[in-house]
Amino acid sequence: MIVVRCLGHIGTSVGKKEVVFPDEKIEASDIVERLRVQSGSQDPGFSRYNTVVMVEDGEAFVPAGTSKMVEDGAHVVLIPFSHGG
Repeated sequence: MIVVRCLGHIGTSVGKKEVVFPDEKIEASDIVERLRVQSGSQDPGFSRYNTVVMVEDGEAFVPAGTSKMVEDGAHVVLIPFSHGG
């Protein structure tokens, strides 16, 4: 299970501030893409190009720039570039 916290307009677009994925392993860019689909919008305002992913170990990255796997038990935070703080 992977717990994803959605900040700013990502949470608004998805309709939840926290989403749980039952996967044991998933690529960070797939998390963003699944949430885009879950939003039900053609353009939910976030993508793997304008979202910072922070994994509980403190590593932060843009999923379009790296293929980071997120493991079972991880807590992840998605932060849109336009987030105010």
